[in-house]
Amino acid sequence: MKIKKILSFLMASMFVLSACGTSEEAPNVEVDPSKDYSNEKLVIWSFTDELETAGDIDHFKELYTAEGKPLEGMEVEFVAVSIQDGYMDKILPALSSGNGPDVFTGELDHIKQFIEAGYYADIETMMENDPDVDLAAEKADYAEYIWQSGIDPATEKLAALSWQVTPGAIFFKTDMAAEVWGTEAGFPAEGSEDYNTAVTNWMNENKFDSIENMLEAQEEVKAYNPNWRLFPDDQAVRHFAAGTNDPAKWVDEDGKLNADKIKEQIPYINLVKEMYGETIDASLTANAAEWSGPWFDAMDKDLTDAEGKTWQVMAYSMPTWGLRYIIEPNMEKVDAEGNTLAKPAEDASQEEKDAYENAAFKGNWGMASGPNSYFWGGTYLGVNADSENPEAAFAFLKSMLFDKERLAERQEADGDMYSVESVMAPVIADYEGRQSLGGMNHLKVFSEEAAKIDLSNVTVYDRGLNDLLGTHITNYKQGASGYSSIADVLTAFYNDVKVTYPEIYVDGLPTE
Repeated sequence: MKIKKILSFLMASMFVLSACGTSEEAPNVEVDPSKDYSNEKLVIWSFTDELETAGDIDHFKELYTAEGKPLEGMEVEFVAVSIQDGYMDKILPALSSGNGPDVFTGELDHIKQFIEAGYYADIETMMENDPDVDLAAEKADYAEYIWQSGIDPATEKLAALSWQVTPGAIFFKTDMAAEVWGTEAGFPAEGSEDYNTAVTNWMNENKFDSIENMLEAQEEVKAYNPNWRLFPDDQAVRHFAAGTNDPAKWVDEDGKLNADKIKEQIPYINLVKEMYGETIDASLTANAAEWSGPWFDAMDKDLTDAEGKTWQVMAYSMPTWGLRYIIEPNMEKVDAEGNTLAKPAEDASQEEKDAYENAAFKGNWGMASGPNSYFWGGTYLGVNADSENPEAAFAFLKSMLFDKERLAERQEADGDMYSVESVMAPVIADYEGRQSLGGMNHLKVFSEEAAKIDLSNVTVYDRGLNDLLGTHITNYKQGASGYSSIADVLTAFYNDVKVTYPEIYVDGLPTE
């Protein structure tokens, strides 16, 4: 097994890695024409099954392992393990022991761990060594934040790359917004050509442009209708904790907890406290936890609480994939006679389900950017530095990331937002608009949002520190014993940092 950088974290925590040692030369990318690959196997692991369901595995086989191809006869084994089923718990020990897959995926916080541990090969040098790949052209074609996110800071070379770009937005029901603020805003008539754009622009400029205005908007929605709420729960505002596209780092240049980042969190902590209520009646949200049944239920029409009371929710914070895979499957639709159809229950008749499936989207949703740009998710690919078949592993990356004709076909099939300019530019230019969003060109908006994302503030401590602080914010909002002020929250947070990350703790941090 090749020499690894040293892991300095508990595997179960899965948060922070520190590394030492020097990088090794990138593995060979040339296919050996004298080698019999029929006895070899390429193993690919992912936390999602899309490499198989979207046809990426089959596309690779057609190009490389089919009869007459460079890797003829090679077996391809694909393993999908969801995050919920313990993807990281399974792959980290396998990689540590030298028995990991040849190619493996991860979200951004995962790949930061893989890179710091030395598990990913230097694919930038592999690209340089491949005469079929133009490194400079590929770098220019990929979204800057996607390329930068996969850089190994120890070598300043690319270690992982994603074909997806996943900026986020606030998706909201324009008809509800118009009912609450229509008189004030003077929106055009519903159904007019510029209706959704007008409502979205006004909401962007007046209600979703700052943390303070989002709090005010929540209060106004509840005041307008006691059974209406702006957001399902306070997780919807976590993406806007900084409220700026130029947030401070959790860890400063001296490697210590950053006081400026702490101060940046205080308005957000106050916001969450103001939003929370033990019951929906007392809350500014619907108290519908993210991914819960009620959270999904409120996307079409309403949710029903334990007492049989119904509540309606206006807005959800979701990234690119959230629109297609989460919100749209739960939106209201309209049949040929103009009747509004909510998503049928699981026990509904097949006739009801077919009617909903065949109906058009109602088109009563808008898309706002919020106080700051953010991103959520994304699937990154990398090659195992210990792979015994690096040429085959890199060939898979080539088939997935650099075959632009294939990427264009893939994008046309799934309608998602890709990180490749040459693929997305013509799509955005020719796009006629998303019916679910009343004809808005959401791809153009996402492209603009992606350009604002800056990863220079990202550190390997981010997830761990966010989770630690989140625990104390929850205690504060719920009025737990010992949590009566911001100072209590921050003091408890600092005590946890001393224990979990003593190397970054420093005295004199703010408490208010």
